[in-house]
Amino acid sequence: MGPFWDFSLSQRVSDASVRAEQGATAAEAARGLVLELESKINKLTLVNHALFDLIAPRLGITESDLIEKMNEIDLRDGNQDGQETAQTSNTCEQCGRTYSRRHNHCLYCGHVNRISSAY
Repeated sequence: MGPFWDFSLSQRVSDASVRAEQGATAAEAARGLVLELESKINKLTLVNHALFDLIAPRLGITESDLIEKMNEIDLRDGNQDGQETAQTSNTCEQCGRTYSRRHNHCLYCGHVNRISSAY
């Protein structure tokens, strides 16, 4: 094998090393985001638990009532999977076309639509 082969091999190894370093950096950033999300989920869980403990005795509801309501909401999409499946689109009040929930305006006619759900 000649010097060109050695250079080509060396270049490929160098490129692979750079890509591996970039992958490690991206993985570390993703790990940080996951830890941040876990922290937020833990805090929201604690807040929900506290709210239920405050509200339940005042309203006379039990944990069984809560679980029953959770199951009811879970089944609204016809699938009992432990999660509420959000709608993926809304209908424009002006032109009737379907638009993405990511936008509060219709991409077809430009009409600014009212927010129809808090969730």
